[in-house]
Amino acid sequence: MGIMKIFGDKSVKSEVKNGATPDTAVGTNAEFVGNVTFSKMIKISGTVKGNITASEEGDGKIIIDPKGLVEGDIVSPTVLVQGEVNGNVRSTAKIEIDASALITGNVYYDILDMHGGATVNGSLIRNKGKTAGLLEKQAESKVDSKLQQKSFIQPVDSKK
Repeated sequence: MGIMKIFGDKSVKSEVKNGATPDTAVGTNAEFVGNVTFSKMIKISGTVKGNITASEEGDGKIIIDPKGLVEGDIVSPTVLVQGEVNGNVRSTAKIEIDASALITGNVYYDILDMHGGATVNGSLIRNKGKTAGLLEKQAESKVDSKLQQKSFIQPVDSKK
């Protein structure tokens, strides 16, 4: 029994292959100029010249298919890039970069699934995880305790 059968294949690519249909789509011969805000799932097969952002209340998924082109930044919990993105890509959950993808910009991620042959002309930057946040809090508490120990305020003796 394979590991994918035990844990399940959680990739966006497999979800689309299994019949999940996007709520919003930009078709192959379409060009959209302007910023897009969406919830649930959006598929880009044409060209979008503007930023694409998932609404905060939804579990947004964006798919840039092999013929898709985005000239702007992408912000979404889940991102699948198979086409071209000229801008930064930010995810709070998972980014899957297919072998046919070309990204010119930085990629900010929690979980990254990058296939061989993919091109990223920019930096791969991991978002701060839970352990990083805990380490920062521990460092802050140590600084606070040191400041309390080295206080410049002295008690005033009112009897003098």
